[in-house]
Amino acid sequence: MSAPSRRRRPSQRPVPATQVAEFSRRMRHALVDAITRFGDAGGDCAPLTIERTASPIAPARMASQHAGAAERQQAQALYERCLARYRAAVPGPADAPALDDIGGAVARFVAANLRALRDIEATPAILRKLERQLIGIVRASPGWAAESARERQFYFEQMAIIAVLIDESFARAAAEGPSAIANVQSAARGYLHHFLGLNPDLLTLGTDGLQAV
Repeated sequence: MSAPSRRRRPSQRPVPATQVAEFSRRMRHALVDAITRFGDAGGDCAPLTIERTASPIAPARMASQHAGAAERQQAQALYERCLARYRAAVPGPADAPALDDIGGAVARFVAANLRALRDIEATPAILRKLERQLIGIVRASPGWAAESARERQFYFEQMAIIAVLIDESFARAAAEGPSAIANVQSAARGYLHHFLGLNPDLLTLGTDGLQAV
């Protein structure tokens, strides 16, 4: 019995690598553009706040990821100090000081990490624009509407702590040399990628807030 005949497929030429790279670049920039324009797309950009709990939640939970009792104790003390410093520098709304501003913390988290990567200071105007963009992203993220008040409080505290931690680490690293700077930049890149889901090297800050490079 003869073998069934097979239809010959037309030869396929590989797509040039330069075309693949260009397509990928355009797609990445389109995603970045979608994020940067989110705040101007008619979404809900009202302040995103949470009533402050009697005692912090995040420092102990974040410290629990460290190995060893001494390391956890030291980490918790560090995180508590960072949160206290953030709240001293960025108090709650003037008409409601017992509220924590989640949108403001997220904006400062992104700004601190991009400062470490690009050495760009976010002006108050840039921070306001950045907050407007990011509030929409947080509200639209899966599961946010169903999050408990406690989890939202944890989210605020975590963003605030990391913002201060990266800012302080970058300031120290500038005096310690290239290796220390590279370590802080690696951490900042990881935080941004986890939060935004994009390559942080494609992002920068400008007068319009978050922008594509």
